[in-house]
Amino acid sequence: MICAVAQARTGRVVLTVTGDERMSADLRELVEDFEKRQPLEGDALALLQGAQAVAARLGAALRSRGFYDATLTVNVEGQPVDDAAALAALEARGDSQPASFDITVDTGPRYRIGTIAIRPAGAETSLPGVDRAGIGLAPGDPAEATSIVAAQDRLLGELRKQGYALASIRDRDLVVDHGTREMAVTFVVQPGPVAKMGAVRFSGTEKVDTSWLQRRVPFAKGEPYTPDKVEDLRGKLTSLGTFNAVRVKPATELDSNGELPIDVELTDRLQRSIGFGASYETQLGFAVEGFWVHRNLFGQAESLRLSAEINHLGQGYAILDTGFAFRAAFRKPDWWRPNQDLRVQAAALREVLDAYTRKALTFGVGFDRTVSPRFQVRFGLAFEWANILRNGVDATYVLWGVPVSLLWNYADSDLDPTRGWRLQFDATPWADTGLGGNFFTVLRLTGRSYFDLGEPGRTVLATRASIGSEPALSIGGIPPDKLFYAGGGGSVRGFVYQSAGPRDAFDNPLGGASVVEASVEPPHRLL
Repeated sequence: MICAVAQARTGRVVLTVTGDERMSADLRELVEDFEKRQPLEGDALALLQGAQAVAARLGAALRSRGFYDATLTVNVEGQPVDDAAALAALEARGDSQPASFDITVDTGPRYRIGTIAIRPAGAETSLPGVDRAGIGLAPGDPAEATSIVAAQDRLLGELRKQGYALASIRDRDLVVDHGTREMAVTFVVQPGPVAKMGAVRFSGTEKVDTSWLQRRVPFAKGEPYTPDKVEDLRGKLTSLGTFNAVRVKPATELDSNGELPIDVELTDRLQRSIGFGASYETQLGFAVEGFWVHRNLFGQAESLRLSAEINHLGQGYAILDTGFAFRAAFRKPDWWRPNQDLRVQAAALREVLDAYTRKALTFGVGFDRTVSPRFQVRFGLAFEWANILRNGVDATYVLWGVPVSLLWNYADSDLDPTRGWRLQFDATPWADTGLGGNFFTVLRLTGRSYFDLGEPGRTVLATRASIGSEPALSIGGIPPDKLFYAGGGGSVRGFVYQSAGPRDAFDNPLGGASVVEASVEPPHRLL
């Protein structure tokens, strides 16, 4: 028995575009993507329907970019695809070669925004004043769908900033005038009543004290509503680190007091975790480390982290040249007053570096005070006992310090900034109450800036500049670990820590009482 299976017909699009060059490239990309996702194949009717779908996508893309006078023709075998003769021609031709669908596009001129109107949904509805410049759409702009939709979103944002939490766009009228090649845009707005901040209702958490969470709410019940206050609430909850997810959902209607209740759904994170790791650095050799962390020690997001590290393995004599660090760090949010965190840190360590070998016990207590979303102050008290061996001579230091830091953060993201800047000023006066009896101060000012180049988030130019100084009667009275050293990823890339600076007669890094650094990096995101 012999069976024959008919081979499916296939087709391909041959696109010819005249007019706007950028639109031409976008249309070609659209066709390529369409053919990858939905290849033209099947019987003759399926091929025609596929080609018509491609043409419909092209037409929609042209209109969405403001080309309302574009012409588009689709032919196969010399016949328009809408003509019955096209189907007959496809059925008559063989299926050994793909059928060519010739699509010709003339983009024509791009239409522009003519007038922009904002009117209430009903005659009895009053409309609040809106800053037209704030919606990001103006007469003369290209009549692009994305720009119009973005302007609608900004319009809602402007209304909500004025307290109209339930504002909505009831309609969007777009009228195209082919004579003037302009589009009249009308947003029909239902502002709703002015809202006040309502009660915050927490749910989902079984580990964190919700009465304490209520004290972290950054607004009072009955205050005028603004979206920024809702975002501040979200930020204050996510910054605790105790939740896997924080969902803040304002209600869809006001209560009898004109207040908007806010529901917060929380998903608890595992309170305890443990981790281990291994690494290798050319300077520190092999290292192994481990940590244990508790993220909610007493029910109010108190965190405790214990960590241990052994490094410098394989770098010379196994015991004599081994470094280690045992650290403990405790953090208590909202200590004594809102927006003020308590920090307690302690460590026992041995550092084996090119410039010195240091054994130390350290302890510090301090506060992080958030003055505003963009400004933070840190201050505290530090103690260090250290024995430092340098060029065969060891010295012991007993240091008391008062570290103070001022931080300004105007970057658009804490973790992955693409725009903005940061500035940090650190000052720590130290007193050596051991045999040295010296006083000195470590000062450092560091600034960073970020510039987004081209496609958002793909290429970010990052710059860094830092200047440090240590006023003292004599540099010899400053412990070697408190001097400035250049080199490393946070300083000069391509040089290991302490290597980019002057050296002594034994070829060991000297360090210095001042430092000036600057760097420019243009990282490009590949994925």
